[in-house]
Amino acid sequence: MDGKDAAPLLDLLRRMKKELHAPVADSYHMIVAYLYQFLLLLNRHYAQLFNQPFTLPLNNYAYQYKQLLEKNICTTNRVADYATMMGISRVSLNKAVMREFGLSAVHLLKQRLLQEVKNDLLFSGLSVKEIAFRLHFSEPNHLMRFFKQMTGQTISGFLSEMEQGN
Repeated sequence: MDGKDAAPLLDLLRRMKKELHAPVADSYHMIVAYLYQFLLLLNRHYAQLFNQPFTLPLNNYAYQYKQLLEKNICTTNRVADYATMMGISRVSLNKAVMREFGLSAVHLLKQRLLQEVKNDLLFSGLSVKEIAFRLHFSEPNHLMRFFKQMTGQTISGFLSEMEQGN
C-alpha cells in the first residue's frame, strides 16, 4: 500500500486513538464509526489488490437487520419485533442472518445489546438501574444476570478491570 492509499487509514487510526485517550459520552459510537470506515477502506483496497469481485450480498435481510439493531437496540429487544419491522418471519430472518454471518439472530441481538450496556457503563454515567430501565430490562438484576451470562464476569468486575486498564 502506497502513502496515498495509507493516508486516510492512518488518519482514521489517529482519530480512534484520540477518542480512546479522551473519551466523552459518544466516543464509543465515534470509534465504531471510524473502525467501520477503516475496515471498508481496507476491504476495498484488498479487493482491488487481489482482483476480487466487489458485489452486494445475495440476501440483504441480514444487513437490514444489523441496521435496525443499530437504530432500535434501546427500544426493541426481541427478534420477532425486528422481523415484523422487516415484513418477514422470524425464521426467515434467522436463516438469513445465519447464512450471512454464521450467527443466530438472537446471538447478534444479544451481542449488540451487550455493546450498548458496556458503552453505557463506561461513558454515560448512568447507574445500573438507569441503564436497565433505558434498555427495557424489567429489573436491574435481569441486566446484571444478562451481563454475567454474556461476559462471564460481573458488572463491578468489568468496571474494575476497565479502571485498571486491562
